[in-house]
Amino acid sequence: MSDNFTKCVDFVFKLENVYDKSGNVTWENVSGDKGGLTKYGIDQASHPETAIKNLSECEARSIYRKEYWDKVHGDLISWPLCLVVFDIAVNNGVGRAAKWLQSVVGVQQDGHIGSITVSAANIHPAKFATLLLNKREVFYRKISLNT
Repeated sequence: MSDNFTKCVDFVFKLENVYDKSGNVTWENVSGDKGGLTKYGIDQASHPETAIKNLSECEARSIYRKEYWDKVHGDLISWPLCLVVFDIAVNNGVGRAAKWLQSVVGVQQDGHIGSITVSAANIHPAKFATLLLNKREVFYRKISLNT
């Protein structure tokens, strides 16, 4: 399942990357975005030690692997569920991704994905992926109502 990491990061890059006129990935600094300067979806606020403007794709992939993929044990979760869990970790936090996954697979919600969560998740990965997407949609709708 390790090849799934590449597919998942490529998916995130398609959504997060901003391109200059030459078609190269560039950085952005969107007014009102708490993350500040961002490139490859990696933001300065979360990575103050990183020179975001000079961030390479390889460095971004390394950050995604270490800070998100490995923490949700993406290599152990079947496709397409690993994509949904990873994307939620990136956009909503690793702890929330773990708790949401645990809630849809019916195990204790301790916020840490372990062997019990992985085993339960891999029983019906497509079904659980859909349930997670629905859960995230409800979350986003609640946010939009509160703003």
